[in-house]
Amino acid sequence: MYRELDGWVIANLFLILFIGVADNQIIAPLLPAIATFLGVSVSATGLLVVVYSLAAAGAALVAGAWSDRSGRTIFLRVALVVFSLSSLAMSFAVDLEWLLLCRLLTGMAAGVLSACSIAYAGDYFAYEIRGKALGYISMANWAAIVVAVPVAAYVADSLGWQKNFLGLAVAGLGVSGLNFVSLPRLLPHRLLEEPVALAPANARPPWVPSGTAASSRARPDTLACMVIAFCVSGGIAGAITYAGAWMNFQFRVRTQTIGLVFFAGGLLALVGAALGGAASDRYGKRSVGMASSLLLALSLALLPLLSWSALLVGVFALANFAAAFRQGAVTALMTELAPRRGRGAFIAMRNIASQMGIATTALLGGILFERFGYGGVGFLCTALTLVVVLLLKTQIQEPLSRSGFDAKMGGQ
Repeated sequence: MYRELDGWVIANLFLILFIGVADNQIIAPLLPAIATFLGVSVSATGLLVVVYSLAAAGAALVAGAWSDRSGRTIFLRVALVVFSLSSLAMSFAVDLEWLLLCRLLTGMAAGVLSACSIAYAGDYFAYEIRGKALGYISMANWAAIVVAVPVAAYVADSLGWQKNFLGLAVAGLGVSGLNFVSLPRLLPHRLLEEPVALAPANARPPWVPSGTAASSRARPDTLACMVIAFCVSGGIAGAITYAGAWMNFQFRVRTQTIGLVFFAGGLLALVGAALGGAASDRYGKRSVGMASSLLLALSLALLPLLSWSALLVGVFALANFAAAFRQGAVTALMTELAPRRGRGAFIAMRNIASQMGIATTALLGGILFERFGYGGVGFLCTALTLVVVLLLKTQIQEPLSRSGFDAKMGGQ
């Protein structure tokens, strides 16, 4: 295991997540332009999102389990090549069927990149520094929103929507080259198999992350992790999804101003992701996860009660900060709750639960927004966030020992 941060590994995993999240985030603002180009309805182009999501979930589950036996690095490298080629093909698309095929392949690649990069970080970094490492890596999620979305909108207006995917193809090939040169290959047979974390004397027996992947998935704490992933993603995604519409309908705020509010929230989230990971290594992943979730719940409960003001903008930014602050902590904690040989499959299932949370909250949030306004959405998201606190408090315990990749046995 490595008990010091490796800048090259963090940079590789950050860039892998960045291009994957950027590809997913830019599609929504590009849908109208794509629909106009193809001469189809926006609802028809919405199939691009559906196909992408289903492909990502299926590929992540298969590759996550397979990478537990064959290693993460080969899957990351193959997925980067597939991502680049499918993005390149999308830039030359001439009909909806072509685009659907490209999004299918891109979704498969993105699902593999997400699952295997997080599992790789869990294998590589010792638990006592994993929060900081994953905090830096998870900054990619927020950086993609802050940087990629406005850039994609500008490129689409200036050069056409296709050039965005051409740029992603070039970026994917660049990251692939960096990955090949500087990302160490972790060999599965060189990963320790004994229990990797020791519980306190009064810990429940199911807590220890040992045994097979199948047995770990049946334990109460790992089942709780799936619910936590559902609620973590759903809670913040629902709040963000309908915040723009609320500001526009309720306060008549212009789209450009709303964009600046989201930009400010994204910048503060970048800070939160970096600070939260480091704090979790010092004060405990579980404690930081609970504290930041409580702060997020308070922000989400307060936000619908405010009128348009600097205070509203500040509370919205605080919610983004709190969500990002807990991300590295909760992710690091989850990577420790499965045995190494089952970590890839476990992270894949966690990603699927996360996507289900986003989809469910988007659906229910839309209904609540129509009937009760943003207050209904805030209530739902606050409740989901408080469920995270409850489960972290009652079902999850903090590992005490070090774990990760065994540096003594070599990594190349």
